[in-house]
Amino acid sequence: MEPPIALWALSLSLLPLTEALGGRGIRQFQQMADMGLLPDGTPMGVGPEIKTSLKLAAAPNKTKKIVPEYVELPLDNFAKNKDYSYYGTFNNRYWVAEAAYKPGGPVFLYDVGEADAEPGALNRLQNETSFFKQLVDKYNGIGIPVDLHTPPEAFRWLTTEQSLADVDRFAWQFKRKNINYTLTPDKAPWIFVGGSYPAMRAAFMRDKYPDTIFAGYASSAPTQAQNDMSVYFEPVWRGMNEYGWGNCTRDITAAVKYMDKVMEKPAAAAKLKEQFLGLGAANNSNPTFGDALTTPFFLWQAYGIEGGSLGLRNFCDWLSTDPATNKTSGAEGWAVRKGANFTVNRWATYPKFVTMVNEYLETDCSGSMNMTGNCNLNLPFSDPDMVSWTWQYCTQWGFLQSANLGPRQLVSKYNSLEHQKDICHRQFPTAPKPLFPEWPRVDRTNEVFGGWDLRPSNVYWSGGEFDPWRTLSPLSAEPWTPHPRAFTDPPRCGEEQDEDEIFGYVMKGAQHCYDFRTTFAGGEVSRKYFTDALDKWLKCFKPKRGGSRPHGRNSM
Repeated sequence: MEPPIALWALSLSLLPLTEALGGRGIRQFQQMADMGLLPDGTPMGVGPEIKTSLKLAAAPNKTKKIVPEYVELPLDNFAKNKDYSYYGTFNNRYWVAEAAYKPGGPVFLYDVGEADAEPGALNRLQNETSFFKQLVDKYNGIGIPVDLHTPPEAFRWLTTEQSLADVDRFAWQFKRKNINYTLTPDKAPWIFVGGSYPAMRAAFMRDKYPDTIFAGYASSAPTQAQNDMSVYFEPVWRGMNEYGWGNCTRDITAAVKYMDKVMEKPAAAAKLKEQFLGLGAANNSNPTFGDALTTPFFLWQAYGIEGGSLGLRNFCDWLSTDPATNKTSGAEGWAVRKGANFTVNRWATYPKFVTMVNEYLETDCSGSMNMTGNCNLNLPFSDPDMVSWTWQYCTQWGFLQSANLGPRQLVSKYNSLEHQKDICHRQFPTAPKPLFPEWPRVDRTNEVFGGWDLRPSNVYWSGGEFDPWRTLSPLSAEPWTPHPRAFTDPPRCGEEQDEDEIFGYVMKGAQHCYDFRTTFAGGEVSRKYFTDALDKWLKCFKPKRGGSRPHGRNSM
């Protein structure tokens, strides 16, 4: 375990970081992966040093029980009449670990983003020699209840702009009764740590509110808003091939293209859907069945090829094994020799497939030709976190993960960009325009937040080699992206980079937010680049006289 920057600062080696983007359940799986657990709750296979770290992280805090606290914040931080209580307020929940704090030390803010922080809050805070807290994004903790029947008008304040203003407002009123020191950003440096959407916010906060956030750690931050995110599946294909599963990718591509052809005929499509999901599945549309065929990849960003019983390893082992001979296919896969229909039949009989579809898509397919299931693949999300996040990506960010058509295609062509847009309107069918646009307003979002070109000072960027979300981050390696030169020597405090360079690092053999998980040994290198820089940056922080709260640098 690497040493802390100072006695009162953050020890990053045990800090789990979570993924913020994706469908129902993915957030939970990412949190479990960060804690060294498989989706079923059993430990990952890790070495003895990592196991020791996990035990330390899970050990109870014997000095003080950390309990949730609440701060009252306005729904509208930008009220034109400055009456911030006009539309009402909400109670935002957070946790604080303060036992090791010394006056003058930094305040580390870990942002959970758009998900409920409760499941992993104590794991992140207990047994840490740091001053650390979590702040959940409005609408997504227990501040404002959200469910399937929440009217769309209630989401009008659920924007990235409002969420940044929440952090700013929180920071400038923060204090602790047990600490005789001013903890607001004018007297103590605030360090924003986040992964995925929270990583985006770490960079945005430093850019928009530099007097509030002194430095940031942005892990896997897709700051470029884009509607067409079919590129999501390209790193999956590359990673599977790099990890030795090229035969599986070739069989999946052959099977998906074969099924796309079959589904061009309604009768054949109905039969195919029942073959995979049982009686009751035939009435589903081709696009929603395409959603079902995407479920084997749901764990990739959290676990890569692993993931326990529902992971890609088990799925690929099944596809690549000939049940008649028990032999494994060669590098070219089985489809090229036995035909794509062989792989389709193997896929349809995979014992875990119906389980994945039912769990991830919140449905109840029978998987049997002897029993009719309630197999509706066109249901809106019911999970509160997913309802809220759907509003945000459908209005501001896009991130619509349609099929990567071409030689590396992994999902059905019926998972089209138009279908992904339809999912937005399925979730909020009564939302009026312009409150809810036909397509996410990504051009405006990039104009406001900077997209590829965002380079605030005192921010460290990291990414995983095979992270699907790196494709839209400033560290992207896709051929049509800017490709700034990444460097790892700490820049001077307050020094911004030009658009053609970036202080950041891409971890080999990594997926989403892997540098903050104790089960990934390669993360230590990335963490050290940040701590070395922060050690240098903190020396230039000077407490300011007076206590007035400045305005953000840029208007929202």
